[in-house]
Amino acid sequence: MDTRSYPRTLFPGSLIVLSAVFLHAIIAMPVFPADKPGDAVRIGVLAPLSGPYAAGGTSFVQAATLAAEQANSEGGVLGRRVEVVAADTQGRVDVAKSEALRLVSREKVSALVGAYLSEETVGVMEVAASHRKVLIVPVAATAEITDRVRDEPARYRYVFRVGYSIPQWAELVVAFLSDRSVRRYAFVGAGIRWNRELGDALGRTAARAGISPAYVSYYSPGNPAFDPVAVAAAGSAPDIVVLGDPGRNSVSFLKRLREVAPGLPVFSIGGALGDARLAASLPLSGPLFVQAAAWSGASAAATEYAVRYERRYGAPPVGYSDTLPYDAVGVLAAAWRKAGSLDAAGAIAALEMGAFQGVAGTYRFDADHQARWGTGPGDLRGTVVRWERDGARIVFPPR
Repeated sequence: MDTRSYPRTLFPGSLIVLSAVFLHAIIAMPVFPADKPGDAVRIGVLAPLSGPYAAGGTSFVQAATLAAEQANSEGGVLGRRVEVVAADTQGRVDVAKSEALRLVSREKVSALVGAYLSEETVGVMEVAASHRKVLIVPVAATAEITDRVRDEPARYRYVFRVGYSIPQWAELVVAFLSDRSVRRYAFVGAGIRWNRELGDALGRTAARAGISPAYVSYYSPGNPAFDPVAVAAAGSAPDIVVLGDPGRNSVSFLKRLREVAPGLPVFSIGGALGDARLAASLPLSGPLFVQAAAWSGASAAATEYAVRYERRYGAPPVGYSDTLPYDAVGVLAAAWRKAGSLDAAGAIAALEMGAFQGVAGTYRFDADHQARWGTGPGDLRGTVVRWERDGARIVFPPR
């Protein structure tokens, strides 16, 4: 129930002021053609809106919608309104592929953004390639995505990834571990494809920095057994636990781990543990670090985005499964504007040659259509925050 109070009357002067404000809003508002079939630029967004990854999928779609609203406030794309058409993948490969097909064949979307899990995204790639639709991948990290672009460019040239690849992700994690003088880590997480790839890549990258795994284990995302994993991870005496789970299971695992080893530092690769709504329930007896693509305070663009997201949805963004989809839609809209048309070939050329400003920084794509994340000059770096009693504090990269 709305408990705010409102004045019973308005004085004439107030009406003049309100009229002026309303008139200014009308003048400033972009004018689009009347809504008719074919007028809007439709973007198909694929994410799990049900199942174990529904929380991340919901924020994924919310952020994409916010990006479309931002594009419309700037005049849309080529004078046309941008519209998001969302599809629930349920976290299943077959559903993701069939929903992608529905979006391109029945909903007539001009491009696709998604999906969430790597397994889903590989299936969606086939639809994008067959129907010659640009696909922007925000969070799926498996190497197979960019490997296919490299090995079969004629077929998969439509696919671009704005999120970090597995090797890039491992590089970013190791940079943080090195900054914290970590020598032994435990890697624990959901037993899903990209997470296993990340565990392997992290081991190789960490070895080059003189860091070794004390323990590596995965639990089932559908029926997780946290107790034995938490006990074994703590028993391996690591300097830190790297928690590879973007879903809500990460919260349950963290609580169980804290019962076994209250002071053991934990580094989350992002997702649910970046959610401020859950922060009050998180046990902070030991340091809790969360990786994000961007965070409020990291830059003016990141702060502005966080304010807009919270104003729109009532809670701050988590910095990963929302921030990257937001940037994906923004990059796509900018590419269409650069190309001067919605033609896929023009958008591909613009994406391959251009630089695109986003919340996380400036996006540039390499020959495999992978955004440049890492620790080198000009790379997107991401952010690591530490949860404290009064909120999150940015701790890496050093500022």
